[in-house]
Amino acid sequence: MRFGYCTGFATPVKDAADYGLLRDIEGAGYDYVEFPLALVAALPDRSFDEVEAYLKDSRLGADACSNMFPPTLRLTGPAADFDAAADYLRGAFRRMERIGAKTIVFGSSGARNLPQGTPREEGLRQLTEFLLRHTVPLLEEHDLTLAVEPIGSYEANFINTLRDGMELVVSANHPRVRLLADSVHVLYEGEDVGDLARFAPYLRHVHVCEDLRALPLPAPSPRLAEFLRVLKETGYDGGVSFEPVPYPRADMARALEIVRERLGR
Repeated sequence: MRFGYCTGFATPVKDAADYGLLRDIEGAGYDYVEFPLALVAALPDRSFDEVEAYLKDSRLGADACSNMFPPTLRLTGPAADFDAAADYLRGAFRRMERIGAKTIVFGSSGARNLPQGTPREEGLRQLTEFLLRHTVPLLEEHDLTLAVEPIGSYEANFINTLRDGMELVVSANHPRVRLLADSVHVLYEGEDVGDLARFAPYLRHVHVCEDLRALPLPAPSPRLAEFLRVLKETGYDGGVSFEPVPYPRADMARALEIVRERLGR
């Protein structure tokens, strides 16, 4: 099991790599950094080259990327543009391969939310078509696996729970399309953490935090503790990424220690 730290919410720097944060992530003992793919794809060539060089010289890996699409790309409804989205992915996935990433997190509520008047069944059909016709060939070309991320209803109107996410995974029915469990959204939606065990064979990636993206300090809340207990019992051995708002470096290290202990690592 490898432990990572997402940069998306953790820094006010949204248009460049925050090297101070990267140094803190490495210094706190994490195994990898999880960049937003939308940022990785948008960096000028020189800036991306600098990120690639930094990672080669550091102990940090870059196992996964989150935030798969910018909200300017549409995947559902009458304005869906699969060709534009696929063109974006071609360049983005090339950069993922260069930094050694293997998992892409498909959250991106802005891109996949259902416009008014679009039935849920139509959205599911559109996403399934996009994944199978346009995304899976690129996943295979770059040796990537996609993890569908359910997002709480405070932010998304489509694919809110683990069961919703599994519906898309089953609809796609492809080994490179798998599921992500994010404790923030699981806790917000009041989900049955037993679904972690039910869907364990499909679980590719995990995000961990308390409600409101707090680190689990000084100890996990009872519901997060239950989430971690069930995750441990499934034998999950993939990536676990913290996805908090900014915290002092000392808190980052202690949170990692706490979750490692809970997962028996």
